[in-house]
Amino acid sequence: MTVDVIKTNAISQLTSLISGLTVSTATTEQLTGILKIANIAGPEVDTSSIKTELTSRIQAVTSSTTIYELGVLSAALPLITDNRVISVADLTALSALSVQAGTVYYVESEGIPYILKSTGTWVKLFPTFQGAKPLNNLWAWGNNTTGKLGDNTDVSKSSPVSVVGGFSDWIQVSTGGNTSIGLRANGLLYSWGSNSDGQLGDNTTVSKSSPVSVVGSFTDWVGISVGSAHSLGLRANGTAWAWGSYGFGKLGDNSTVDKSSPVSVVGGFTDWAQISAGDDHSLAIRTNGTAWAWGYNLHGRLGDNTTVNKSSPVSVVGGFTDWIQVSAGGEHSLGLRANGTAWAWGRNSSGNLGDYTTVDKSSPVSVVGGFTNWVRLSAGGCSLGLRANGTAWSWGFNGSGHLGDNTTINKSSPVSVVGGFTDWVHVSTGGPSLGIRANGTGWAWGFNGSGQLGDNTTVTRSSPVSVVGGYTDWIHMESGSQQVAAIRAG
Repeated sequence: MTVDVIKTNAISQLTSLISGLTVSTATTEQLTGILKIANIAGPEVDTSSIKTELTSRIQAVTSSTTIYELGVLSAALPLITDNRVISVADLTALSALSVQAGTVYYVESEGIPYILKSTGTWVKLFPTFQGAKPLNNLWAWGNNTTGKLGDNTDVSKSSPVSVVGGFSDWIQVSTGGNTSIGLRANGLLYSWGSNSDGQLGDNTTVSKSSPVSVVGSFTDWVGISVGSAHSLGLRANGTAWAWGSYGFGKLGDNSTVDKSSPVSVVGGFTDWAQISAGDDHSLAIRTNGTAWAWGYNLHGRLGDNTTVNKSSPVSVVGGFTDWIQVSAGGEHSLGLRANGTAWAWGRNSSGNLGDYTTVDKSSPVSVVGGFTNWVRLSAGGCSLGLRANGTAWSWGFNGSGHLGDNTTINKSSPVSVVGGFTDWVHVSTGGPSLGIRANGTGWAWGFNGSGQLGDNTTVTRSSPVSVVGGYTDWIHMESGSQQVAAIRAG
């Protein structure tokens, strides 16, 4: 199939999806998810109705709007303004401008975007703290071996505890194996937990129970992903970096040596757009929509139609140039295309590929079900997916209830996560399975031996239970082998 035919099909699917959508009743997260996919397809897809609705919602923001909704709206700003958010130095410069209602400005001295309402008043599009700085606190729970919760202890926790350091500007976190890494709004990376292979990137192999800075003097990190013993980082200049265990070539630097500080992934590419670290392999997407992989290739998890390990990036086969997200799991991989379809490759003994078989695949196969509205995928010991209608789905290994379908039976095709919720906005799996609903509440299910479900027990659950604390402002959660790291907007 030619690229033109693929693009035509994608545009047709998107146009159909948008035309059948009741825009006024859709959640903000659903609208922004569709818009992200449509933006990749190009101007041929008419998204004017979605942009009009989102713009209207932003213009209606008042001081009583909840913190969580503000976080969602501000994430949508670059999309609504077609990536033309204007930066100004400070509030004085902002006040001096001649602007129209609905225009978005990023105030550098404040670190937040502002919008002018129709009433002529400026509104901050992030929750405020100590004047104007965004308040994004980092929390963790579960197994605390080697200090991977970052609370300056090695004692496991069955309910959320704050990561130490006093920072309140976290914008992303990733956890895997026994290590966690967080990204702050100033573009700096911090890491904590196990460091036996240098995966903290602090130029040592000494484990840390509180955040330490990743070396390199870079202040333009925009993405991170942590595997079992290696870490990946993405910088604003489009370069990809790696550190930690080299095992099977998963650093992508064409070497067989562990690294305790970031090294560049080989290939000379400066257009990496997304990265994902699995147990022993790495995945990434370039801005041209192609997917790449390197590292351990047992069961074909690299998707290059072989089972040969690679120490530098190789293209995922299939000829697709519309990948928008990839997720590297323990021994399998998931990929999401711009037409809303989900794909999988690698080990399939428990049905993790979702193709209604248990046969390994060394190249991408379509996840069954006929759905064309997937907006997020997550691979761990099982597979999770989020659809644009706010429903959460799962497939694969279910030994401890990881699928959340109230059973412990493996599934080789997607099944709905129980609970009847249609407002999921985020899902993640690595060890325990996690979800965030549009009301900002956090949920978890699966194995709970170390308290990783955050429900103040160590009882394993086969259906979602609420993370304790009464918080309604969770905006991001990531699952490691036996621990969770998460960000609150308050």
